[in-house]
This record gives sequence, structure tokens and C-alpha cells, in this order.
Amino acid sequence: MNKSDQAAAVPPDIGEFELRDMDAGDLLGIFMGVHSVPGVIMLLHTTVGCKFKTQLQVSDHDWGRESHNQRLWTGVDDARIIKGSGERLLEFATTWYQRRKPELFVVVTNASVELSAFDVEASVRELAMRLPIPVIYLKAPGHDGSIFSGFERFTEAMIPFLDSPDLSEGNRNSVALGGYFLDRFEMEHAANVNEIKRLLAGLGLAFRGTLFDGSPFEKVRRAGAAVNMIWLPYAGGVANTACAGDGRRHCVTDLPVGLTGTTAFIRKVGESFGLDHAMVEGVCDRELARAVPIIRRAVSSLSGTRVGVFLDTNLAAAVTSFLTEIGCEVPVVFLTDGASASRDRFMAACARLGAPFADPDPGASGLAARGPRVVAGASRNRQYLEFMRECEREFIPVVVGSSLQKAAFRRGDIRVIEMGFPCAEKHWLYPMPWMGYNGAVAIVQRLLDASMRSW
Repeated sequence: MNKSDQAAAVPPDIGEFELRDMDAGDLLGIFMGVHSVPGVIMLLHTTVGCKFKTQLQVSDHDWGRESHNQRLWTGVDDARIIKGSGERLLEFATTWYQRRKPELFVVVTNASVELSAFDVEASVRELAMRLPIPVIYLKAPGHDGSIFSGFERFTEAMIPFLDSPDLSEGNRNSVALGGYFLDRFEMEHAANVNEIKRLLAGLGLAFRGTLFDGSPFEKVRRAGAAVNMIWLPYAGGVANTACAGDGRRHCVTDLPVGLTGTTAFIRKVGESFGLDHAMVEGVCDRELARAVPIIRRAVSSLSGTRVGVFLDTNLAAAVTSFLTEIGCEVPVVFLTDGASASRDRFMAACARLGAPFADPDPGASGLAARGPRVVAGASRNRQYLEFMRECEREFIPVVVGSSLQKAAFRRGDIRVIEMGFPCAEKHWLYPMPWMGYNGAVAIVQRLLDASMRSW
């Protein structure tokens, strides 16, 4: 039985129970937000579960900063659920505040605690009155959401604790960045943020901070003084919820990846904040004049290379758009962000980023001058079988994906460029961005290395 027959033989309802690339729900996403702000501690007011197995993913992914000291388990057992677990939360949090002196507590509960312990919310309110630090309360049933929806919820919960915008005349060009998904303290993220800061400085904007770039809570708090806020898509919804009517100007953008993608980002910022059009275009022209000749050297080698994409919706759209911009063929895209995966959002983002694919027939394969076949939220098993089926039609030598794809395709002649979460086998000791114009050059370098096997 070949792989296509195996896929057909699997009952259609089995896929619901198969593992996915990002099976974790809001809980891990909230913790990713906590981990990105040193000095913040998550209090897991939950029952016994696979907390440490989940955290191992973060530890393997992040060589820059250990994560276990930012998560504490209050120790909710059956007896405490029956009698009420609120008192345990108060005792535990008060004791650990004295030991650790955190700048902020994030209390998180799971489904079993929420369904049985009715005194938790009142205990969190009392805890907030007892302690001289902010206390955030977030419910996270294990079956709800995704890493990215959890991260956005954490970001939204942080907004009330930011400084108010400084509306003075001297601060009118101040800007902060929101929705930066810092999944580890490694140098590609430092390089990304520095690249964005560099581009914004070219636009005459004074950078005040990032939500979140690894800065401590006090620096994150001061970022709120900015009059202008740029929101990347991982928290773009916050602009219309927690930030509505806050006196700031908000700009929601796609990820600044690739040449056209970064240019679209700069133009969107300029338009949203009323910057001089000629000045904005001048920045774009100067950057393109520098980056394009460098990238052009590799285009002849990369043109026509078939690349498969296994990334979350936002990053997949940005990377796919850039791949097509430099002449690569992207026959199939797998959106790996679980409950957050959206084919419609992917197609819309590609159109904004310069790759307005026509909507192909669902049964079509290959680019066919119309766009990649897009599979959203599929299990790892289905992704593998669908990808191998595509390779049977015409081989795909390069994949952009996580360490999960690296493991799946290890035995074949498929070169995997690790990107996204988790990346257990690619770590950055030297700053190399994937955002901005410099990031575009760096992505091309990685593609060239993969296609020529020059690791």
C-alpha cells in the first residue's frame, strides 16, 4: 500500500485526535508571554498535569534564558478542590512574593479548577489588595485556544498596567511596538527588534519599547508613554479592544518580512501616523537600492526551487510572499497554528504583502500560476502524507518549518530551514534577523545554503 492509499484508508474522524504541530492551548501561549518579561511570574493554580513536559518544549527551544523559575505550581489536589482552593492560592502567593519579589503575578487556572473551585476569583481580588504588585487573572481551559491566542490574551491583560500616553508636543513622534512574539531569548529576535528600530528611526520616530522583546516589566510599562503604537499580527486585535479610545494612534500591520513585505510595513506606518510621503518613499528607495543587488546575486540559483512551508498563519503568509517574490515555487503551505490557523487570513495577508494569489480549486496541486495549496490546522500525520503525495508529483527539496519537520524528513533528501516554534536544532548565538530588509538578505542566505547543501 503506497502513502496515498494509506491516507485514504484512515477514517475521516481519526484526524481530530491526532497530534498537531502546535497542540498546546492558551496556557502555553500565556506562559510564552510571561517568559518574555523577566520579573513576571505565572502562578499555575491548576490540577496535576503535564506542565513540565510542556515546559520542556520551551527549554529545548530557548538556549538564551531558562524558563522554569518563572512558573510556580500552587499544588491544587482533589482535597483542596473539594474544600476550596482559594485559601491555598493566597498562602502560596504571599509566601512566594516574599521569597522572589516579582514585579507582577499572573494567576492561571485550568478547566477542572474553574468548574469546581468557586472561591478563586474572590481570592485573586484579595491577593491584588494584599500585594504591592499588579496581579492578573486568566482562565485557560486546556482545550481552548492556541499558543498565539494565549499570547494575545496575555498582551491584552498587560495593557492597563502600561504608562498613559505622553501627549506633549515633544513626544508626538514617539512609537512603541506591540505583538512581537518573543518565543526565546536568542539573537535572531534581538536582531529583528533592532532592525525594526533602525527602520523606524529612519522615519524620524523615537522608539520607546516593545511588547515584548525580553525587557523587564518596568521598561515594558514605560513603553506605554508612546503616542504611536505599531501592532504586529500576533496581537493586532488588542488595538481595537484594550486600547480602544486610549488617546494613541494605532497601526496594525503584517509581519515586515521580505522586500515587498517590509516596504508595505513602512508605508503602512507612514500612512497611519501621517508621516511625509516623500520621506517614507525615500527610506524605502534607499533600503531597496542596498538590498536588492545583494539578493539578485542568488536569484538565478534559487529561481524555480520548490519550497514547502510549515508555519503559523502570519509567518507563513510573510515567508510565502517573499519566496514567490524571489522566484521560488511554493506548491503547498501547511498552517501549523492549531485553532488559530486560517486559510482566509493567509490568503488576505499574502495579497497585502504583494502575492495576490487567485483562489485555486481545493483539489488542485502545485502553484499553477494561481497560488499554493493551503492546508490549515491538519495533524502531523496528515501533513506528512499530504506533503509526500505532493512530492510524488514533483519533488520538493526545501522546507521552511520547525524542528518537527526536521525530524519528520531527516531520512530523506529534504533540507529543512528551521523557523518558528519549536526550533530545537537551530539556535542563534550571532544576531541574524529575518525581519526587515536585512532579514530579507539573511533569509536568502539560508535558502541558498539549503539549496546548495552548504550548511
